[in-house]
Amino acid sequence: MAYNGADHLNAIERKLIDVLTTGTYDTTSGPEQAWATNQITVYGQFPTTTETNYPCIIVEMTANGVEEQFMGQNLTFGAGATAAKGELYGVGFNIHILIDNKSSIEIGPGGSTEFYKGRRLLNYIMLNCANILMDCNFSSTTTEVVERHYSGFRDMGYNPELEIWASLCSMVIVFKNNR
Repeated sequence: MAYNGADHLNAIERKLIDVLTTGTYDTTSGPEQAWATNQITVYGQFPTTTETNYPCIIVEMTANGVEEQFMGQNLTFGAGATAAKGELYGVGFNIHILIDNKSSIEIGPGGSTEFYKGRRLLNYIMLNCANILMDCNFSSTTTEVVERHYSGFRDMGYNPELEIWASLCSMVIVFKNNR
């Protein structure tokens, strides 16, 4: 028997990977692209050391589960009388940024262009990654996201043995899981 239910966890993970790959988020003057699609590699899991392309962002799903169970499990959505069983369900992600010493991206603030490297590139990617994560629009999916909790970047630093700059942020996305 085939199941016709939604695939919310994969839809959310795929959407995050897609928007981080394009580097696009909304501003008051319209869409902004922080980087071109080919400038930063985005992985849905940790790549092997031989296949890692820098700079990169790794989207790691770390947890998922029921965020809030509704009494009686009967929900009514919208103005109609459509009832369903369900709950608010949460999915947690760690988002890692890794930059090696050879990485650089050409950035053009204010009409001029400049190459960002090392810690400056890490700072640029962290800020724009936060913008992208908080602006991610799930309207093209069947998943109704009701809230997101972004913890900000932490554990920023440089590993001299690996010659890699890195940082990590966490995010929880809560959605309606009606069935």
